[in-house]
Amino acid sequence: MADVDYTAKLLNLYRISPPAGSVPTTLLPLSFLDFIWMICRPMRRLFFFQFPHSTNHFMDSVFPTLKRPLSLSLQHFFPLAGNLILPPPPHKPHILYTPHDSVPLTVTESTGGDFNTLIADYPRDAKHFYPFVPDMPESRLLPDGSRAIQNFAIQITIFPNQGLCICIAFQHVVADGIAIHHFIKSWASISRNGGTSDSFEGPLPCHNRAAIKDVKGLESIFLQELSSWDSLWNPVPYKPIIDQAPVDKVRTTLVLTRPIIEKLKTWVSAESNNDKELKPLRLSSFIITCSLVWGCLIKSTQSEASGCEDEDELCYFWFLADCRNRVKDPLPPTYFGNCLDAGLVVLKKSELVKRNSTVVAAKAIGKRVEEFESEPFKMAEEWFSLWRACEKAKHFHTIAGSPKLRAYDTDFGWGRAMKSEVLHVDSSESISVQDSRDEQGGIEIGLGLHNTQMDRFMAIWKQNLKELCP
Repeated sequence: MADVDYTAKLLNLYRISPPAGSVPTTLLPLSFLDFIWMICRPMRRLFFFQFPHSTNHFMDSVFPTLKRPLSLSLQHFFPLAGNLILPPPPHKPHILYTPHDSVPLTVTESTGGDFNTLIADYPRDAKHFYPFVPDMPESRLLPDGSRAIQNFAIQITIFPNQGLCICIAFQHVVADGIAIHHFIKSWASISRNGGTSDSFEGPLPCHNRAAIKDVKGLESIFLQELSSWDSLWNPVPYKPIIDQAPVDKVRTTLVLTRPIIEKLKTWVSAESNNDKELKPLRLSSFIITCSLVWGCLIKSTQSEASGCEDEDELCYFWFLADCRNRVKDPLPPTYFGNCLDAGLVVLKKSELVKRNSTVVAAKAIGKRVEEFESEPFKMAEEWFSLWRACEKAKHFHTIAGSPKLRAYDTDFGWGRAMKSEVLHVDSSESISVQDSRDEQGGIEIGLGLHNTQMDRFMAIWKQNLKELCP
């Protein structure tokens, strides 16, 4: 793959706060459902839009319609402008907003590379995306020994006469995907509808973290786990995001259309019936997608040198489910925080390299989804120990995003996003799953793999679809 220079020139750096006097100093306690996310690196998502105008036109005519609405949105989503405060144990971490706090907003201009390549589906160099991603400011040490960690950052990049990229970076401990996309769509609606306080569409966020009931007394257990999590108290030296770009990975986007998904469901259901299953197999577009991708990924780790000695290796698959409407005292859909249950499926490698791996995985994932619904947070006490086990595993994959987030419905006034990318799929073992930009009911999958594994994966993926959906 030819090496093209993708670079961006800094135009300006702004600090955006809620309107003066609109939000008082506010301390938000964390719920026990937030604590697991303290061990995660910042999440980053890019939105690419068609924008065939010059940089001067953007700065003079469009940027003011983004800047002012951002401030108005932060009035309602003020935790994003604040900081995560991490005091020494045994004190509890919390979110603190003060009227002096703000969100760093970086505006840059692309000076190299091709916009159309970035929004393509075929494999692209992963490092090409990093010039368009905001840095999260380095944490600050406070006089009392606490650390203050910036919650949110934004970068807007102009590709002159081609397009526009808006990239967000956020601490997952502050909000899950549903909450963050609530903010993004609120900001977009204000921008799209005139840029005034009267332009806000939709319901306001709910910041009542006391609504999360810790019926099992997990808070003290999680705080004890965090006190021994070395990366929290001894953070690695600060490194700009551009220096974290992988040099040997490519990103690709796979698309499953609705007709293909239905064919896969039919095939998996028929294969399951052949196994004389007494209980109907739980199938959904999400389950089918995850099962197919997981099997192809494990098969792609096989090489000619691989023997049968590693077939007993365990493969771990971690995914999440929103539980706002599943807890005993349901939360409003606008709850701003984390309300996710984590599900772990473990299978032997030998089961995932078989022809019917999609069926095997679908049964296991479907069973775990049913447990989400019948008994949310059943395994919550084991989250930290399970995560430690997963991190040590040779085969560990996680799901980032969800089709329910409707990422492509984001519209600031110049049309829906042309492409949305989750950055960390190429720096971890994550698989991004989201709605299709082109078809209702379709699904997009984002992957970041080393070149040689990507070649193997793509060959296996195409062969599987050919066999299962003739």
